[in-house]
Amino acid sequence: MSIGIIFDFDGTIIDSEANLYRVINRNLEAEGHGAIEISYYKSSIGTDSKELDEYILSRIGKEGLESVMEEHLRTCLDLECNDHITKLITFCEQESIPMAVATSSYRKHIEPMLKNLGLYDKFVAIRGREDVEQVKPDPALYQLATEDLNIAPENIFAIEDTVNGALAAEGAGLNIIVLTSDITNDMDFNNINYYAKDISYEEIIEILNTETKAN
Repeated sequence: MSIGIIFDFDGTIIDSEANLYRVINRNLEAEGHGAIEISYYKSSIGTDSKELDEYILSRIGKEGLESVMEEHLRTCLDLECNDHITKLITFCEQESIPMAVATSSYRKHIEPMLKNLGLYDKFVAIRGREDVEQVKPDPALYQLATEDLNIAPENIFAIEDTVNGALAAEGAGLNIIVLTSDITNDMDFNNINYYAKDISYEEIIEILNTETKAN
């Protein structure tokens, strides 16, 4: 029986969460508004961003919100894949471990980034906001990606950096490896039944090798 990996995208594959935070504040300040607090921004990470969108809309209008998203998507193309994720994807390819992506972002937004990174064809499936009624922390995205991999949930590892994402993976019955980013490393994961947290690439490989032999 094989194992599988499902990656979150934002903050996991690339540091897009920090990028969006910078872009939002740059656009707000350019129009004479104060920057949003990082604590407020974090509440929207890994889930639906409607409240944040409404906040931006109320300050700089529809065109301003569209400008934020356009700049964010454009500048994300300049970001590199996080080094430990690059190594992990390469390892999974070498060991024929199937991979998928489950993101609360729109697929149409992240697919160009994955193609730009040369990663798009490495995944069995990419599941995004277009595919579900509710995004993370609802487990639907992970459930769909699990079906795509055609592997039992207990044999799949989810790589996540946020509490909302980890809750979604937990709800889908997956093993969770939490790898926080600079913007999520102070989040409280104490109520998450994770497999491991903030471990090295070498430790991840040791886990996968152990699970592969066990299966």
